[in-house]
Amino acid sequence: MDVSEDADSVTVDLHRRVLVVAAGAMRAALAEQLRAEGFEVRDSDDALGVVELVRGWRPDLVVIEEVLPGRSGRQVVLSLRANGDTFKLPVAGVLTDLSVPNVLKWLRVGATDIWRFPFTRDVPSRTRELIDECDRSQVQLAHMRARLLAWVGRAELTGTVTTYPGTPFEGRATFERGALKAAQFGSQSGEKALDQLLEVEDGPVLWEESPGAEPAAKASLPAGYKARVLLVEDDPSLRKMVMRQLSQTGYVLDFAVDGQAGLQLAGQKPWDILIADLDLPRLDGWGLLRALRADVALREISVMVLSAHDGTVDTLKAARAGARAYLKKSGRAKELLDALALLASPRARIWNGLAARTEVKVELRSVGPLWLLRALAELDCQGRLELEDELGRYELSVAQGQLVGVAAQTGSLRLQGREALEALIASRAEGRFRFIECPLPEGARWLYELLDESCEAMRREEARKLQEAMTRPYRLFLNEELAGLFARVATVSELRVLDAVRSSPDSLEALAQSTGLPVAEVEPALAELVRRGVLTTEA
Repeated sequence: MDVSEDADSVTVDLHRRVLVVAAGAMRAALAEQLRAEGFEVRDSDDALGVVELVRGWRPDLVVIEEVLPGRSGRQVVLSLRANGDTFKLPVAGVLTDLSVPNVLKWLRVGATDIWRFPFTRDVPSRTRELIDECDRSQVQLAHMRARLLAWVGRAELTGTVTTYPGTPFEGRATFERGALKAAQFGSQSGEKALDQLLEVEDGPVLWEESPGAEPAAKASLPAGYKARVLLVEDDPSLRKMVMRQLSQTGYVLDFAVDGQAGLQLAGQKPWDILIADLDLPRLDGWGLLRALRADVALREISVMVLSAHDGTVDTLKAARAGARAYLKKSGRAKELLDALALLASPRARIWNGLAARTEVKVELRSVGPLWLLRALAELDCQGRLELEDELGRYELSVAQGQLVGVAAQTGSLRLQGREALEALIASRAEGRFRFIECPLPEGARWLYELLDESCEAMRREEARKLQEAMTRPYRLFLNEELAGLFARVATVSELRVLDAVRSSPDSLEALAQSTGLPVAEVEPALAELVRRGVLTTEA
């Protein structure tokens, strides 16, 4: 209830309590503006104590900064949503980067609204409107789609969000003046498509501020690069048909007749794409996907799943398992060739750019760091690779197929040599390669040789560390600096594992129970955190 006495008096919001969880200038700005308008305000930068503070004080709204001492704002939101007595509370995240991909990350952990800092709107008015809206509609309790549509409506956005742009998994949702105009994901359309699109969280997201943005043109494989395709299919007639369809396209082809043979062959040659049936003998398609994802080199192969089922559930499951495409066994060559061209195009474009000696933009998520480094060596490139991701920056110089130098800055740690090379290989960085003169130092080593050695060492270390992490999670150590950086982009599963590790669970099952996730989802999240150095098995 609002009370105003005269034109010069402040508006008093009786019983309107706002908890501000922030630090520095943002904390001061929020608390000052809200108190000046009559809100009852408490402010704190103690990210670990938010749940207890909320339980004791019962605010109407919690406003949370993106980066806090010892914990990310998204982790705080998750902790509020994980407790029954704080679950219903509206939460607004305050970000300096209000890009749509970043907003989606916050909505995914349970945020109700997202604000920009420095503030472009009147904070007290926005606070009052949000509390009133949550009182009326309980939007804070709704599924992500409803919270996204509410945020888009408040922001009156016009544009198109695209997930996995330029791939067979591409999904699109177009908004006009704050309303959903159209959405498409696989065979689904409208709000159902938006629901499915939002479930695939660990992938690239593009926002275009255009109401009529058109879908990406179907890729045609650029000439010059011969992509290598491995087919794993036990049905002789289907295998023969697919091999025939691909034989005239310029792909380098081979096949295996079961999952175990496919996994063995995948490690013998540098494949670009692996096409796998789900119902395979000895090792099924899901097991093959898990095995490929667990290997430092094989996880770079783009996997296309072939299935007799045309189900959205399996499509999403395949995407979460690491596949890049999902096709029903229709026998139609065009669908298969279009999907293959989309998967092969990122590597083909970079290969052709490097061969033409032009500067190229690089996204390691799309092409793989090992493939890129081997391409630099094979094409005898001379120049510098400059990359950056959420954990740091990476530089590598190469000439005549040999390593000139490599360095990595991860958090405050400066790495050189083999450690820096392994950090780059484990990263999901983006950047560019520039052709510049790089004199070879005395004793320079062949890049191929170094990559083989690094891969073998990383396989052994990752397997050892992951085994220890799964059998003795209570012995895991958290790198607080890297955890803070990684938490800004981590998936919901990774954030939950990060929080659960702090309680030193005595088993993998106990870790899974404290996260509320099945073991099958905890394992890949744990593997990624160990791989990136966020969790370590040594102090």
